[in-house]
Amino acid sequence: MEINKKRYRDVDSYFKKKFNKKIIKLPLDGNFTCPNRDGTLSNLGCIYCSENGAGDFTKFDNLDRQIDFQIERLKKENRNEGYMAYFQNFTSTYGDFENIKKLFYEAINNPKIMGLSIATRADCLSDEVIDLLDEINKKTFLIVELGLQSVNEKSIEFINRGYSHKEFDEGLLKLKEKNIKTLAHLIIGLPNENLDDYLRAISYINERKFWGIKIHNLYIEKGSRIYDYYLKNTNEFKMTLDEFVDCVILILESLDSKIVVQRLTGDGRRDRIIWPIWSKNKAKVLSTIDKKLKDGNKNQGDLWKEK
Repeated sequence: MEINKKRYRDVDSYFKKKFNKKIIKLPLDGNFTCPNRDGTLSNLGCIYCSENGAGDFTKFDNLDRQIDFQIERLKKENRNEGYMAYFQNFTSTYGDFENIKKLFYEAINNPKIMGLSIATRADCLSDEVIDLLDEINKKTFLIVELGLQSVNEKSIEFINRGYSHKEFDEGLLKLKEKNIKTLAHLIIGLPNENLDDYLRAISYINERKFWGIKIHNLYIEKGSRIYDYYLKNTNEFKMTLDEFVDCVILILESLDSKIVVQRLTGDGRRDRIIWPIWSKNKAKVLSTIDKKLKDGNKNQGDLWKEK
């Protein structure tokens, strides 16, 4: 059991143990783009991505002002808090290298910041970027988040990720060689995927000893390309809340008990989500997972065996 009495290794407990305070991740916008949007690989982006990428909760501005804005938005009075800079939007290691370096150092040099989390693609990790991340990793607490989403090549093609699982693995291993903490994003509910696909992804995550995982249910927002696909193929989108929860519980049971769980459900814009409606109630999704884990006396790692 963790500090928060979860049956999995939740990130909030992890940070409280490590830093002796609650750590708030501050979503920041570095004005990055993506090779899947600027024409290098595609102009379309991943099929589920909205025009704002993952930046619906960011506000592009001078970085120090962004940090102050997000602290003001997310802080709670009389709570012992620390803050981690989180470059969330689009691909944070893609573009002009000197600009990337400048932004990362501006973030970690801000006296209010205790660590850095970077969302990026595994095919956007040049040697100079790896050297930069290695340097930063020696100066502060660093997490690199990678959009795995699936290990099924047909699904990877469907979502228009733009590179193969083999290429993902090559990028990951560059980070692992430098002992940089890595976190995998995994989507549950893609069309034509099933439990076998999710468990193969978990086997890969276990094998490569990721530091952390984020599990997202697929949700469809107006303004994304998958919205158009959904309108023409509604019958492919059937996952209920109970089905999603059962998948998550089996994933947790199969997950290496040392891997930190940073998210168990999607977190889209409630006013834009058109499917599944149940995903708008994040608190209910999480409480249902907790209840089923408790009622079944199930825990992260129960079905995992170290190789």
